[in-house]
Amino acid sequence: MKKAYLTVDDGPSVARREKVDILNQYGIQAVWFCEKRFMDIRKDDVLYTIQSGHIIGNHACSHPNFSELTLEQAKEEILLNDQMIERIYEEAGVKRPAKFFRFPYGNEGVTRGFYDLDYSQEEKERVESIQSFLKENGYVLPSFQEITYPYFDAFRKSGRVDWLWTYDAMEWCVYQENPPYGVRTLDDVLEMMELDLPDRWMGLNYPGSADLIVIHDHPQTNEMFGPIIKAFVDMGIKFARFDDLIK
Repeated sequence: MKKAYLTVDDGPSVARREKVDILNQYGIQAVWFCEKRFMDIRKDDVLYTIQSGHIIGNHACSHPNFSELTLEQAKEEILLNDQMIERIYEEAGVKRPAKFFRFPYGNEGVTRGFYDLDYSQEEKERVESIQSFLKENGYVLPSFQEITYPYFDAFRKSGRVDWLWTYDAMEWCVYQENPPYGVRTLDDVLEMMELDLPDRWMGLNYPGSADLIVIHDHPQTNEMFGPIIKAFVDMGIKFARFDDLIK
């Protein structure tokens, strides 16, 4: 049986509670990487997410491209969002279980030097500065030892603590003007799940590794969330709980 962990990026959207309820119906726990700009207006939905047994991760304040920020701006994006998440956990009456961070767009991890981490000296110093800042503020990346893809292993061994993913549901493609990979409909999203290309981030049918899945909390694709989660379950994917990683 395929093992996976579920993460949900962005938001909270107007449909956050419905999405939380869908996951709870299947007994799936997720890390929701949220943005301060949306938590500011939907704090109650974040409280609901926490009190329903899920974990809130840091996805920066405004979903910027970190490669375009100064170091000071980058650290402020992380810190202000961290402080808000801390306040919401306190209001929820729930101890924050751990601190997790994912770069918007995968910056500093996916789009730049993901496979070989081959940075220039200037880029290397920048990456190390941001990583040091994350570590100083208590951010961690669980070992995810069951994820065995070579690219993920290389990243893990680099000592970085931001979170990557190994499978993107790519439902966000459907509302792009020029959809990546030709993904234009829900059917296209579901067809992508049938591929067996583990060296190209499409390894849901590969038995040799667990996966770290990302789907998004976008208002443009709210109606797709339920069918996509059901499709994962119907594939026989067994979603693990993050609680077991951070005990």
